[in-house]
Amino acid sequence: MVRDLNSILGHVDSLNALDTKDIPPMAQVSDRYGVDESKKGSARFAYASREDVKEGLRKSFPTEVALANAPDADGTFFKVPKVIER
Repeated sequence: MVRDLNSILGHVDSLNALDTKDIPPMAQVSDRYGVDESKKGSARFAYASREDVKEGLRKSFPTEVALANAPDADGTFFKVPKVIER
């Protein structure tokens, strides 16, 4: 784990070495929601959010439908192999 962490920190160091002083900060990396095309840079995304639509909510699958094709279930939950050892 130490090796992996050191690798990650080394990568962060290499990113910190980049000269970004002339690059404006970004509010979003996607043009998916509410972009104001008349503005430049991160100002384009000032109102980039989706509406909170309550009437569009869907009900969940009934438990029996959700578990129908599960390789292992106990009738209420999916059963999966233990992946964390103590």
